[in-house]
Amino acid sequence: MRVEVPLKTFKVILGYFYSGTLAISTLNVDEVFEVLELGNLYILPEVELALAKRLQNNLSISNTCMILDTARKFNHAELTMKCLKFMDKNAHQVLKHQSFQMLSKESLEEVLRRDTLIEHEIDVFKAVVKWSRHNQGVDIKSVVSLVRLSLISVEDLVLVVRPSGIVESLKILDAIEKPIIKSILPYRAHVSPGVDVAFHFGCSVEVIKDEIVIKLSFWCIINIISIEVIQNTNDTSNCTVEVSCDMTHWDGVGNIDLSTPTQQDIHFTRMPVRFIRIVDPESGRKDVLNYCLLKAVLNNTIP
Repeated sequence: MRVEVPLKTFKVILGYFYSGTLAISTLNVDEVFEVLELGNLYILPEVELALAKRLQNNLSISNTCMILDTARKFNHAELTMKCLKFMDKNAHQVLKHQSFQMLSKESLEEVLRRDTLIEHEIDVFKAVVKWSRHNQGVDIKSVVSLVRLSLISVEDLVLVVRPSGIVESLKILDAIEKPIIKSILPYRAHVSPGVDVAFHFGCSVEVIKDEIVIKLSFWCIINIISIEVIQNTNDTSNCTVEVSCDMTHWDGVGNIDLSTPTQQDIHFTRMPVRFIRIVDPESGRKDVLNYCLLKAVLNNTIP
C-alpha cells in the first residue's frame, strides 16, 4: 500500500528510527496527527504514546473534537477520556464551536451519553440540530435518542424542539409527561469528590415569599450536607434538610438541631441536587437558612 506522507512528518519518524528520540516539540496539532498516523502505520506504540501525551497537554476549545475523533480512531483510551472530561467541563463553549459540527457520529453519541456533560439540555439539543444540518444524509435517530428531552422545559419543547422537526410528536409528549409522574430524571451533573460545590461552582440564594432556597449553579452529585448554625432561633430547633432538582419534588435527607451551635453533617445516598432548603416541620418555616452556613460535598468513600 502506498501512503503519501508530508516530508516533515517522515523526517520525524526517520529521526526516531536513527536516534531513538522523537522531535515533536515544534509540531503543531495537525502535524502531530500526521506523525501519529504514521506511527500507527509502522506499529510504533511508544511513538503513539508520546504523541497522545502531547495532544493531552494541548487540548483546547477549538481542537478537542478533532482530537477526540483521532483518539477513538487509534483506540487511545486515556486520550479519549481526557477529551471527554475536557468537553464535560467546557461543554458550553465546545458545543457552540464550529468544530463540534465536524465531530463524527460515533464520537457525538459518546459525548451525549455522558452524565457529566455540564450544559443545559436545551443547548445540547440546539447543538445536535446544528450538527444534523451540517451532516445531512446521516441517520440521526440514534443521536436524537441520547438527548434527554425530559430535562427540557415545556416552553422550549414546544417553541424550539417541536419546530426543529427532528423529534417525533409522541416523544415530545412523553417528555412533557415524565417530569410530572417521576421525580427522578436523568440529570447531567458535576461529579467532584471532596469539593464544596456550593462554594467552588457558586450558588445563589433564592427568596420566594417566606422561603429561602440555596440554588447551586448546576446540578451536582452530592451525599453530604454540612450545616453550621451561626445564630440560635427561639421558636424552632429540630429542622429537616430537603433537596430538589426542580423545586417541585423535594426529598428530606436528614435533620439538624438549631439549638446546637456546631457543624452538623448529614449523610445520605448520593444523588443529583440543584436546590437545598431547611424546613421546620412543626411551624412550616422555610427561612431557616438565614441562621446557617452550608457546605455540599460528594464523598466517594461513602456508597
